[in-house]
Amino acid sequence: MSKKYNISNISADTGKGNPVVLDKEEILSRRYFLKSKTIGVSISESDNLNELGYGVAHLKDAMIEIARYIVAAGGKLAYGGDMRQGGFTELIFDLLAYYKADKELPPNERFYSYLAYPLSTTLSSEKEAELRQNVSFKKITPPADLQITNPKEFLKPDSADNLYVWTRCLTKMREDMETDCDARIFIGGRTKGFKGKCPGILEELLIAIERKHPVYLIGAFGGITKDAIDALGGKQPGSFADEYYFDNTDYQNLFTLFNEKHPNNTIDYKKYLTTLQAIGLKVIAEQNGLSEADNLRLTITPHISEIVHLILKGLTNHFTK
Repeated sequence: MSKKYNISNISADTGKGNPVVLDKEEILSRRYFLKSKTIGVSISESDNLNELGYGVAHLKDAMIEIARYIVAAGGKLAYGGDMRQGGFTELIFDLLAYYKADKELPPNERFYSYLAYPLSTTLSSEKEAELRQNVSFKKITPPADLQITNPKEFLKPDSADNLYVWTRCLTKMREDMETDCDARIFIGGRTKGFKGKCPGILEELLIAIERKHPVYLIGAFGGITKDAIDALGGKQPGSFADEYYFDNTDYQNLFTLFNEKHPNNTIDYKKYLTTLQAIGLKVIAEQNGLSEADNLRLTITPHISEIVHLILKGLTNHFTK
């Protein structure tokens, strides 16, 4: 039976000395310190979530608390994901529908939902109208060179050519989203069953690092985020080898097609590994307002209150000092 972790701070590791809000003076000094800042959140279920003793409910708890404190500090949230029922996009809708913070900020300017083609075609005009008071949708147009004849028609990911279109569109969405973001938080992430050139959270991490944006890596929930943390620490996770993904024939066909079309910008997991190993937590710390020790703690703590405290500490140091 897998080990069960307590993430509610009712344990030997209570997180004492790391409260989310220390005192009234601190509250007043950092109230709305994220005003005009957009914080991206990269989160999805991990393949090994159950093995680590967690469930989707734990991920949702973490997401809710992180989002709540960012909004309370005047920040905006950005998330790129689909509109599946019960998913993380819907979770943020529910949170912001009743949680009010900076009253000067219209509710639909607190959350930006980025949708790549062809997922953008699944958002009906009726649904968009229903939700527009609490969210601003960013439908990212496909790259011009793809010459999509009908951008309003859903494209099934049922061939290498179609998967290539999905891949290019997802990359463009992630690049456009990161352009709008000031910092990004990473939690979990699948290493199997994804659409795109590589696991989505890994691609978003590489883009954020390339832009030299502050990133905050939460490792307790496993997934590609934990593998990226291991890579930053000099290890060689199995998910950073091309062959790891080739049990999926559809992906292998996409991999071959993409690399034929882009010989100067290939899908190359060894290159991704080398990039992260060369950076290490030292460079992450130089950019995100936390010490190396604090960053290391963020990568291992299972306590949501401590995770939120460390993220807010880093954001405060980065944006106010």
